[in-house]
Amino acid sequence: MIKTFRDFAQAKQDSKTPKYQQLVNTLLVDIEKGNLQTGERLPSINEASEECYLSRDTVERAYSELHRLGVITSIFRKGYFISGKSAKTKTKIFFLVGKITENNKDIFNAFVNAAGKDVTVDIFTYNYKSENFRDTINNHLGNYHYYVIMPHLIDETDENIKCLKKISSERLIFLEQSMKAFENSTAHVLSNSEYEISSVMQNHIKHFKKYKTLNLVLTEEEYFDSELITGFRNFCENNNFNFQVLDGFQEEEVEAGNVYLTIDDIDLVAAIKSAQNQDLELGKDVGLISLNDSCYKEILAGGISIISSKPAEIGKMAADMIKGEKRQQVQVPMEMILRKSL
Repeated sequence: MIKTFRDFAQAKQDSKTPKYQQLVNTLLVDIEKGNLQTGERLPSINEASEECYLSRDTVERAYSELHRLGVITSIFRKGYFISGKSAKTKTKIFFLVGKITENNKDIFNAFVNAAGKDVTVDIFTYNYKSENFRDTINNHLGNYHYYVIMPHLIDETDENIKCLKKISSERLIFLEQSMKAFENSTAHVLSNSEYEISSVMQNHIKHFKKYKTLNLVLTEEEYFDSELITGFRNFCENNNFNFQVLDGFQEEEVEAGNVYLTIDDIDLVAAIKSAQNQDLELGKDVGLISLNDSCYKEILAGGISIISSKPAEIGKMAADMIKGEKRQQVQVPMEMILRKSL
């Protein structure tokens, strides 16, 4: 009997993950490590069932999932074999985001570019709803080698944690936000902590001192981490700045002597128009900062200052973890790029 199946039978199994998925995960790991070679014959369904103390249906389902992934192939009357299209050269990745926002697109594009041409990445959305989140994951269990997930606005309920634990910790990567239940067991690349936003503003405090009030402009269009508000408030309170948290611009006009940190680009454009209509000069009468960069912000209105969570770096780091088989827990520092608008 192949060592993979002996080890599986002897190992203490995770009761929260379906048996067929555990067998799939075990075989994928050994294929990727080269412990199972192309052309190597696998035990029959009956043999594997007896060796691993599993039902025939469980083994058959595991083999079906591996066949769908292109990892194994079946030959009539001869059995199942490791395919020439091994998991290592035909990696499939499940990429789950709340919505397709500019920030998420930057992360996704960087991830795909860094992952390389031999990797297929499928992106899914859950519209920030827990039920959609769970359904999307459950409907694709076993169909992918890795699961890259951005759990924005997903609470750590028993249902959500139970759903995520169906994925092997070796195959799960969180981006931008993690969950306490997985802090020490799962890879993640995080950003937007309250410390990071406060720290990056503190490093450039002299540019804020010429203004009387700092404003954080929230949005319903883009996701934002609540820690952004905490970090902004901490910076203002620690340095005795007057500050406000605004719910979008709506009908408000920018005011002289104020700085505005905008999350959504719609609010950014509204602030620029408001300043122009009042003949207020950006960087002198009014300060303007945008969250995260894009190619046009360098030239828009003479240059828009930005605070960036480095989405491209987040995507690349996640892809490098998969390619290098390194499971790390990384906090990406934020950066501030000064331009005319501040």
